[in-house]
Amino acid sequence: MRSIQWFVFILFFALSIGYAQEGNYKFNNFGNRSILLAGNVTGSVSDLGLTYYNPSFLANSDNVGFSLNAKAYQLVNVKLTGPNQEGAQLSNTSFNSASTMAGGVFNLFNTRFAYSYLNKSNNNVNLNYSSNYLNDAILEQFPDAQDHNAKINLNSNLKDHWTGGSWAYKFNKNLSLGVSAFVSIYSYRGNSALSHVVQSTNNEVAYYQDVVGFNQKSYGLFLKLGANYKFPKFHLGLNINLPYLEVVSEGGFSYSKIVSGVGPQYNTYLDYSFDNLSAQRKEPLGISLGAGIPINRGKIHLNIDYVNGLSNYNKIDIPDIDIGTGELSPINFDESRKAVINFGIGAEYTLRDNLKAYGGLSTDFNAYDNSANIFDLAASENKPINIGEDFLHVSLGVDWKLKWLSIISGITYSNSESNFFSPYTIDFGDTSIDNEPNTELKYTRWQFVVGIDVPILNKKIKNFGIGQ
Repeated sequence: MRSIQWFVFILFFALSIGYAQEGNYKFNNFGNRSILLAGNVTGSVSDLGLTYYNPSFLANSDNVGFSLNAKAYQLVNVKLTGPNQEGAQLSNTSFNSASTMAGGVFNLFNTRFAYSYLNKSNNNVNLNYSSNYLNDAILEQFPDAQDHNAKINLNSNLKDHWTGGSWAYKFNKNLSLGVSAFVSIYSYRGNSALSHVVQSTNNEVAYYQDVVGFNQKSYGLFLKLGANYKFPKFHLGLNINLPYLEVVSEGGFSYSKIVSGVGPQYNTYLDYSFDNLSAQRKEPLGISLGAGIPINRGKIHLNIDYVNGLSNYNKIDIPDIDIGTGELSPINFDESRKAVINFGIGAEYTLRDNLKAYGGLSTDFNAYDNSANIFDLAASENKPINIGEDFLHVSLGVDWKLKWLSIISGITYSNSESNFFSPYTIDFGDTSIDNEPNTELKYTRWQFVVGIDVPILNKKIKNFGIGQ
């Protein structure tokens, strides 16, 4: 039974990475140089990332053209160590592409416009595990058992695509204002399937299956209001992320449970499927303040980000169902977030005329107080499972300018550590698996970034070429 518990730890945390992209507001960054500065560019952004971080800087650039975000790949490692498991530990490593951005800048009506596309969140996990084992808990319930097979399948698919435009206007040589509007196409679905088959020496078979699934779609609008002011010694920027404006939303939920061959008092068959359920997605107000401070051959980038909390609300309004207890039980698919404040610092330094070095450091505190997930729905007590961790992001890279192009490359590193509780509980007969506390979980992510700037439309293009 321990092998199942340990593997569920890894599967569950793999699913929670998708939530990290929503509950950790600085988990992904956009724009080549903005990535290398760990997103600390509210008061100093100089690449296409301005549409995301502060659209007012669009008025400060003389550059026009098309831009494509640097290609980034990430190496993610999850390690679990149980102090009560005689030093046992498990790890899981994955390698995939990171979020992307593309867009361009153009002049119209004597003002500056930009268009951009963000792959804001993109997480797809489909994991399976199968194991054969017999232990005292199984044999106590089934004394004649000769074989036992347990299978787990977890699937999670989270996508959030932003498409929009930005406008900026320079009021005078020091003050500029801007606005970005993004249409968000959001979809999230999850599925948890667990089955146990026990075969006895007399060829009797006991079967347990529990399958839970949900889906949510949301279409809406994100608005960003930006401003920047140039003081004699530094640049100051302010960006306001308005709460998400939802236009269309719907959800679905399914649940099935089969218990057979355990005993007449335990035999169960349940099958529920609900479509077109009332659903909602909420994203809170956020305010970022940043400064760009030139120092000799370099610049310091400072940032502070405040994101408001969200009181508890239903992401999907699921009807009460009978889960086998003989009476209707509520299915709570809730979410709440606390207010968070993140701090960051970045630095750039001119090594020589055609070579700059970049570095950044940023906190990324988890906002979730309570978050809906498939294990909440499957747990017999419908207990809340808090997911998402506090991260620290570090970045480092260079911008090498050649005659006809610039090569931008670097790495980012993110990590978190926490004690972890298993969300996995199964009850049939007198057999149960309970939470296993004091499991240490470590998460690390390495991102490898490579981009190229190439002049496309005119000789002025420096920052907005391919690779931004």
